[in-house]
Amino acid sequence: MPDMGFMDIAVILPLGFALIGACIGSFLNVVIYRIPRGMSVNNPRRSFCPSCGKPIPWYLNFPIVSWIFLRGRSACCGKLISPRYMLVELSCALLFGFTAWELDFEPVAVQSFVCLWMACMLSMLMMDARDMIVYPPLAMIGAFLGIVTAVCAPELVEPAALSPLHGVVFSVTGMATGFLIFRLIALVGRLVFGRRSVHFKSPQPWRLCQEGDDVLMTIGEQRIFWSQLFTGKNCSITLRKAVISACSLPDGVSSLRFAEDALILPDGIRRSLEDFDCLSGTCESYSMEREAMGSGDAWIAMAIGALCGWQGVLFALVGGSFISLFFALILRVRRGVPMPFGPALIFAAWIWFFFGQQLLMSYLDLIGA
Repeated sequence: MPDMGFMDIAVILPLGFALIGACIGSFLNVVIYRIPRGMSVNNPRRSFCPSCGKPIPWYLNFPIVSWIFLRGRSACCGKLISPRYMLVELSCALLFGFTAWELDFEPVAVQSFVCLWMACMLSMLMMDARDMIVYPPLAMIGAFLGIVTAVCAPELVEPAALSPLHGVVFSVTGMATGFLIFRLIALVGRLVFGRRSVHFKSPQPWRLCQEGDDVLMTIGEQRIFWSQLFTGKNCSITLRKAVISACSLPDGVSSLRFAEDALILPDGIRRSLEDFDCLSGTCESYSMEREAMGSGDAWIAMAIGALCGWQGVLFALVGGSFISLFFALILRVRRGVPMPFGPALIFAAWIWFFFGQQLLMSYLDLIGA
């Protein structure tokens, strides 16, 4: 007869992890909402309605269940609540439960470290997908959890690892590989694809104004949306031989450089764009600098390498590219519209962690190695 006690543990433990994951997913919603807005995660301590700001009572704050019970509406003001909140809780529950199921041969402490790594990655995925922001401290926490896992279970990072020391070496190597490869890709992409200069035969009118939730600059017949241009901290646009009608320029100044939130004059003086309702003038040429790949992807790759090793980083790069292309086709993303690469990287990293060795063995059998 089968050992029913073992079967019960094999089922109950993943279910317990899934319940814990749903609760942690509720906290991740706080992190995902507040960090991009510069808010404290601890203040206010209680969750609040995103529409009216009223605190949510504890009996209406049960993960997954509350959203379904309230039919996706706030109990205080009746406004729609994004299904994203429920999906984050459900995703975290599934990640925790599946991790415990797949790692049933590992101690509970190791399963816990991996689950927390999954939570960090899920937070970064959602923040990058929603706000195109990568929060480096989350990546550093994920990298630390990867190293701790490498010490306790080095075979999870690299099956060939023979000791905790080997595990740490593979983990740190994966971190360095991920960070440096993506920083290099970002640098090369910026040099090759990130710079563009346009010269006109005669002065062209330009105008910078609010356009819905975005900012639009028109130069002649060119239309440049701020959301498409400013995908990193080093992005800018410079107008040369320019005239501006809103304010006078110092003598000898004929170029205007725009950052995401300011007009920067050659002498370093910054004028906040919030001080102007609209800016306009003429220019004879302009140049743009933008990043082909956000530098935040390097932080994500570092966290991936800490648990998945350098092989996982390479798989995430290749697999993430295909995943990103698939979603771009499905969502019909227009050329030139920025699309975060971090979520695709993280999806590919999860695939590698759970199924990487099976995929590798299948590939080797296919080529007859």
